[in-house]
Amino acid sequence: MADMMISADDHIDLGYLPADLWLERLPTELRGRGPYVEERGGREMWVCDGAVWGDWRCGRWFAAAQRPKVALDRVELPGNVGLRPTTTALRLEDMDRDGVEVSVMYPPIFGMRMVDPALGKAVIRIYNDWAGAFERSAPERFRVVAQLLPDDPEGSRDEMLRVAAMGIRQVNFLVGTVTTAMYQPAWDAFWDAAEAHHVSVHFHVGGPSRSGTFTSRQAADADERKPAFGMGLGDGATAFYQPFVGLFSYGVLERRPHLRLVLAESGTGWIPFTVQEMDYRYHQVLDRGAPADFALHKPPSEVFKNQVWATYQQDLVGLHLIPFFGEGHMMWASDDPHPDSTWPHSRAALDREMVHLDPEMRQKITRENAKAFYRL
Repeated sequence: MADMMISADDHIDLGYLPADLWLERLPTELRGRGPYVEERGGREMWVCDGAVWGDWRCGRWFAAAQRPKVALDRVELPGNVGLRPTTTALRLEDMDRDGVEVSVMYPPIFGMRMVDPALGKAVIRIYNDWAGAFERSAPERFRVVAQLLPDDPEGSRDEMLRVAAMGIRQVNFLVGTVTTAMYQPAWDAFWDAAEAHHVSVHFHVGGPSRSGTFTSRQAADADERKPAFGMGLGDGATAFYQPFVGLFSYGVLERRPHLRLVLAESGTGWIPFTVQEMDYRYHQVLDRGAPADFALHKPPSEVFKNQVWATYQQDLVGLHLIPFFGEGHMMWASDDPHPDSTWPHSRAALDREMVHLDPEMRQKITRENAKAFYRL
């Protein structure tokens, strides 16, 4: 299968999860509040602790006339289409259709946010257990990324160590939930444990929008001008900017030289400029006389090229910046089954964007880099 690709960012979305996933697995005292599927306004929805999380797509969703289109709509598929992403044989069939040998699957990017810490821990734990079992159903072809708890440093550390013992050595935070608190001393034990146990930490696009940004979705007045288009869930990757810079400016990465971080569905074209700018600011501090508490000793570019990887679906600009980015750290992804996915036409998209690259470099970005990173 050496000519097949490895997709470094695909998804297990909330909509495709089994409706009974949490019903019997939650502790008795939490079952009445945990996630379940309920019909609301004629639609089957995930509901948790009174909050509506989103559509359940394994029932009538695909038959609805008015609904968003997803990648699975590009091919005429038999049966209940909503079952495909979480049914092993059907998922493998769809991967084969796109020429993908191994799929790295991220947890849901909507829902799974709870106010009660006890409920949150239980819900996340059950999802990670289910995801681990799904990986084991095709261990040579599936790699799952576990979800963690951005508001709970101790809970995130404990869950990371638990899933690592299960064999899952990649964990995720939605980048919209990453705050400066995660770079403060309360989180040091988490970052230290990730490095010590060889667990890669991933920031994936998604999570609540920060207030005051263009993606904060504030209601517009009737006579207010509306934009003709948006820049997607990552707001043109700007959602990653401050969380990414913070990893360097707070010294999270430099203090842990063996810690590995992935920016998932971030795109890559913006990153070389940002690293260049961080280097400039770093040297500016040194030139002006660094304060006594200045704890950094390496330019951000050196730390970046050793410790950070990123994924993209389509990024012509990024593919022209490989010498600045680092050829071993860029990983292609299909983003299956999201609307932005290149599935099932990924090879055609790669042919258009990689015409200037030699076959060896194409192989690195579409296969070898992810193969090495995930030790496949």
